[in-house]
Amino acid sequence: MILALLLAAALVPGAATAWTLRHRGWALACAAGAAVTISLPGLAVSVLVLFPPLGLAAALACTIAALRAYDDGRVWAGTAWTAAAALAFTCAAVTL
Repeated sequence: MILALLLAAALVPGAATAWTLRHRGWALACAAGAAVTISLPGLAVSVLVLFPPLGLAAALACTIAALRAYDDGRVWAGTAWTAAAALAFTCAAVTL
């Protein structure tokens, strides 16, 4: 079910843009696609809050990716992965 929701969320920006383009024109279609794309992280966070085991899995995956990035010398990527891991741990109600 969670995979189906995430897949649907990934397809929503294109569908919103196509639907709006068909009826309203390019400018409004691009604005609609951008708005839907910007709202997707909020959807991901709410899914992590509603299903804590998914938050833990995402946090562990982000932690592993952060460690690999730091080992490769990519400090900015490692920092971004660390921030994502902290957000996922927070959504899963795990205090560090």
